[in-house]
Amino acid sequence: MEEVLKLVLLFLSIPKNYADMLRKLSSFAFYETYFITLLLRANPILDTFFMTIESRGPIGKVVAIIPYHEVLNLSGIVIAFVMAVLTHMFQFHDRISDVLGIRRRFDRRRILIPLSQRVGSVVTKDKETRIGKHRDELMRAVFYRYASSRADKSLVDKHDIEQALNAWSWFWVCVEAVAYFGAGAMSACWLGSPDLARTFAIIATAFLIIAFVQYMRLAGYARPQIDSIVADPTAAFDIKNQLDAL
Repeated sequence: MEEVLKLVLLFLSIPKNYADMLRKLSSFAFYETYFITLLLRANPILDTFFMTIESRGPIGKVVAIIPYHEVLNLSGIVIAFVMAVLTHMFQFHDRISDVLGIRRRFDRRRILIPLSQRVGSVVTKDKETRIGKHRDELMRAVFYRYASSRADKSLVDKHDIEQALNAWSWFWVCVEAVAYFGAGAMSACWLGSPDLARTFAIIATAFLIIAFVQYMRLAGYARPQIDSIVADPTAAFDIKNQLDAL
């Protein structure tokens, strides 16, 4: 029973690593998509379309033996499952980040530049540009190398890593929710349900505000990790050499 509850309430778990965070985001994607499709069925056009699919041929025979199938929104369950799989497969939060430059700006401003300054590597405007250009390689070489949740002996305390992952997971939950409910608003508008569209738009706006507030907190989770890394003389020396070589 405990394992079942963990699976159902996966969205409340604290991720221990990146894979856990992906599962958490997929869990939220499932429930949010299901909720959106459930409300969209208030539109007669969509509800009729879903009912037609749920009662057609062999599918209808299978659906008929499921208790309370009339109120379960089975089509919504299928759509929600597909969305959860796609969210996990294509790492939807990363795609949003790529488009909006979220991680690109954060890694440069809140991790790489402060880390450079802490180890004594001079940061000029030209160097800031080069840091941004080589962000991915630098993050692996000077940050994740010492702050990995998968490493047996990480310079950064596991608790700090997990707290940062948890904070980022909630931020991405809100960002993805903006996309999902925004899509729901557009779908409701297209189906001719303006009241429902406004409801989804309000929910999307609320998640956007929460995401912004959460983003303001994320730098606070990076600082302890940077402190732990620069406290190690060998790591600080290696990082300085790599950054000076830019």
